[in-house]
Amino acid sequence: MKLNLQHRGLAAITGLIAMLAFAACSGDSKTASAPPPVLANVDELKSAVAAILKKNNVPGAGIALVTKDHVVWTGGVGKADLASNRDVTADTMFRVGSITKGFVALSALQLAEHGKLSLDEKVSDVAPEIPVVNPWAATNPVTLAQLLEHTAGFDDFSLAEFYDFDAAPDDPHPRPLLWTLTHFTGPQHVRWRPGSRTSYSNPGYGLAGYIVEKTAGVPLENYIAGNILRPLMMAHSDMRLTPAVKDELAQGYDNEKPVPYFPIFLRPAGEMKSSPNEMARFVRMMLNRGELDGVRIVRPESIARMETPETSLAARAGLKDGYGLGNYADDEEPLTQRGHDGGIDGFLSRYAYVPEAGVGYFFSINDSSASAAHAVHEIEQLLYAYMTHGAQAHQEPATKLPTGASEWTGYYQFAAPREQKLRCLDLLLGGEFVSVKGDTMRARPVLGSARPLIPVGDNQFRTEQSEAATTIFTTDGKDNPVMVLTAPPDIPIPEYYVKTNPIWPMIRLVLVFGAIVLMLSSILFAFIWIPRKMLGARIEHLAIRILPLLATLSLIAAFAMALTSAPVYLAREGAASLTYFIGTIAFAIFSLIGLALVLGSWQAQIHRGVRIHSFLVALACVGLTSYLAYWGQLGVRLWQPW
Repeated sequence: MKLNLQHRGLAAITGLIAMLAFAACSGDSKTASAPPPVLANVDELKSAVAAILKKNNVPGAGIALVTKDHVVWTGGVGKADLASNRDVTADTMFRVGSITKGFVALSALQLAEHGKLSLDEKVSDVAPEIPVVNPWAATNPVTLAQLLEHTAGFDDFSLAEFYDFDAAPDDPHPRPLLWTLTHFTGPQHVRWRPGSRTSYSNPGYGLAGYIVEKTAGVPLENYIAGNILRPLMMAHSDMRLTPAVKDELAQGYDNEKPVPYFPIFLRPAGEMKSSPNEMARFVRMMLNRGELDGVRIVRPESIARMETPETSLAARAGLKDGYGLGNYADDEEPLTQRGHDGGIDGFLSRYAYVPEAGVGYFFSINDSSASAAHAVHEIEQLLYAYMTHGAQAHQEPATKLPTGASEWTGYYQFAAPREQKLRCLDLLLGGEFVSVKGDTMRARPVLGSARPLIPVGDNQFRTEQSEAATTIFTTDGKDNPVMVLTAPPDIPIPEYYVKTNPIWPMIRLVLVFGAIVLMLSSILFAFIWIPRKMLGARIEHLAIRILPLLATLSLIAAFAMALTSAPVYLAREGAASLTYFIGTIAFAIFSLIGLALVLGSWQAQIHRGVRIHSFLVALACVGLTSYLAYWGQLGVRLWQPW
């Protein structure tokens, strides 16, 4: 996924396993792929999509291709349900996840047009019953626009705040948003000055949706259905699991295993269901600046506002690229695309439109595994190439490197973590080295290759592919140098970095990954001494070998179980979440006992190499235990709010 929105709030597991599989980590998570083939017609397109699905073990995909004036094609490829052998059709329903946010933003814009609310509305005024903790409330109150642009400073949700396991999927009266927002209050602690940094927050959209429904006087689901979906002739799309939706809903999968349907607490963040036929109408409405077939949803000025970031430091400094109101600019291809992606267990989706070319598309697949995410990227490239064939991009011309650009060089630390509890990972791998080579700036991740930053005037830069500026250098309120960088596909929307001295970040990285290497070496050595022991050889002081090995295996087992389990299973008490909980605790216990045994046997007659290696591995285990404990990553009960 472009934004990895589907489970970025669930990224603790994937992120932590990356520390054990460090050799596979890279700042460039996607290798450069060959350009998609030039396809002559829809039949060739369907064949190409089918090949992508087969390669990535994805059951099916629903697709819509449109222009401003007509539908090019809607339909399906593959299976909506493997058990019943049901095909995907143009009317097959999919859970489209975070695409829901666009409907929430349109609702807020509608109400603003009618004078019922303002995007600059203070949350504390319109919803004082919601406990928002904002240390900057006197000078920088949280506003509705900041919620919609993810600049309020909110944390994202934990696993336990995602699915409502106690509710019936088709319950017509789900838990009120007020209950959710007052029951799970952790994310609503503002972490930095509101209106400065962009950090994706699903709870922020939960609160925005609550404000919409409170202002409208009806449940959010009813407002969106009555004022956006039905006027657009999206007759069956809905946030609720209505009988019409249920009859046509595809079965979601994860690694070809069926994923059960559970409703989510924060419905405004991702509970919409729709089909290719009906999303085709939504995309055409966006292309026609808020109107379709004589029905106006919002004014063109509201669509323009939806597409324009305004509340972040980067936006105020002049950067037009970024996340607007439930809508973001995708700069990976030569022509800028706008839209949103979405994901939820069992489904990954994307809608995009190219205003410059007057074309757009939607697609959804009924799988959410890692291989499915690769399929999404390939399908996206394929549909973009098919719909924009022959269109010409107009890039901003490159300019000379600004005078004084050398002052911007150095190391920049990522400073807007989506989950505060996972900042330990951002501190390790979330930095960028900025340098100047010839007339070009270069930004290089800690692990990965450098990306050229092409100057387009003053302090703004674009990528080699993008049409307009995607990166800006500026300062915060304390005169600290700041870089806001977009580098698709890995960094699809601008991320906030602060210039800092690289010495301690690099020392920390070396220590952590050095510890991991030493821990993994205990497994390699085990392949030597365990067979010897089984063959009858005398292996002295087994404990100082076994305990660090058990510590390493406990941590690997915990992360491996978590990584191979769908988040829907990690979010509740069960085998996967308990393995993670027990495994990380066992890691800490084995680590401490192992180091104590090594130190206690220091005077014993042990081979020097064995003694030194055992000591270093035990020390590495304790060191990593300390690091994880400091950041609260040991004994995490994933089924409980953080």
